[in-house]
Amino acid sequence: MQRTRPYRTVLPLRQRGPPGKGLQSPADVRVLSRTRPGRSRIGRPELPTNRRDTTSPSIMKIIQLNLNHCMSAQSLLEQTVLEHKFDLAIVSDQYRNLQPPYTWIADSDKQAAIWVLRGNQVQERPARASPFYTWARVRGIYIFSVYAPPRLSDAEFAVLLSNIEDDAQGRRPLVVAGDFNAWSTEWGSERTTRRGTALLDTLAPLEVALLNTGATPTFVGEQGRSIIDLTFASDELVPRVALWQVGGLDTTSDHEAIVTEIKDTAPPEPELRQSCKWSARSLNREAFANWMAGMTVAPGAPEGMADELGTAIAAACDAAMSRSSGRRRRGPVYWWTEEIAGLRRACLRARRLAQRARGRQNWDARRAEYVAARRRLGAAIKAGKRRCWSILCEEADRDTWGRPYEIVM
Repeated sequence: MQRTRPYRTVLPLRQRGPPGKGLQSPADVRVLSRTRPGRSRIGRPELPTNRRDTTSPSIMKIIQLNLNHCMSAQSLLEQTVLEHKFDLAIVSDQYRNLQPPYTWIADSDKQAAIWVLRGNQVQERPARASPFYTWARVRGIYIFSVYAPPRLSDAEFAVLLSNIEDDAQGRRPLVVAGDFNAWSTEWGSERTTRRGTALLDTLAPLEVALLNTGATPTFVGEQGRSIIDLTFASDELVPRVALWQVGGLDTTSDHEAIVTEIKDTAPPEPELRQSCKWSARSLNREAFANWMAGMTVAPGAPEGMADELGTAIAAACDAAMSRSSGRRRRGPVYWWTEEIAGLRRACLRARRLAQRARGRQNWDARRAEYVAARRRLGAAIKAGKRRCWSILCEEADRDTWGRPYEIVM
């Protein structure tokens, strides 16, 4: 008897035309479950959609978002990842690629990216960038970020999926996420299009399960709403998913943010030696020089001499400098102000009112209010960046190791 495997969910093809065309309205959304002849259905595991105590073991927090090539959306993402302490961001249709010191891994067309945060290390990455997707291995998990724009033909979409399948083969555990601009009844669309079928056929051999749960749309625009941002995880990774949830964060993008939390299985590796930090601004050069002048290292085994030298240098640092805390509280992005925070709250409220007014007589007015609030927020962010950049340049001229240095580090 032939072994069956879960039939994974796949996105349908968006119709030709402007990005908003072919979207379904709320009344059109219905969850269907069917099994196609000759295929086994993709797994739909039941996942928690509300936050719970996930303090042990440690959690990898991931935010997934299509920025809709919006400057204010990407700027707000920079603040959001700090406020909510995300470990990684899966980004589609970014406004721009971030440069070092940020750990930002992008595709060749600036359409998809992975932003590694909070000191997490990239264990593996592609040697050469590919169009419309990228990947990285972080904390033992292979993360794929994908953006399939509506302009791709069926043949181009098939090539993209084939490239993803080739790169993902043999890489486990695995997460494949992004905006595929495809529809399928498997995740709540009214119909399954050619893109949905192609995605389903491609992901089935990878043995991944769809994490999307419920019927909450991930895209809400003027022409309608739909579920086009998807998250897939390999079967062995699904039991470690502690949370998958749509919305709850203000993005100023037409797409909702998706939050996924994955448990770590292995405890963190112990440090080989306890690290020490000192405040270089408190350095007493004379005291350090005097201490080191009287230091001697007795001949012996190289390992012993190295340990003795390290101990002597640490003692000299203690004598000449004050120790600094190993943990530095990360503040907001440099341009953040209470005014911008208030405008973000107002923008989020206007967006929710516009979404609730859809199909009613006051929808046009609510939509106009939201557009105006989003423009005010974007203008405030631009003005704040310009103002703070001028101030930072002046501070850098006055104090090289002051606030500008702290922001860069």
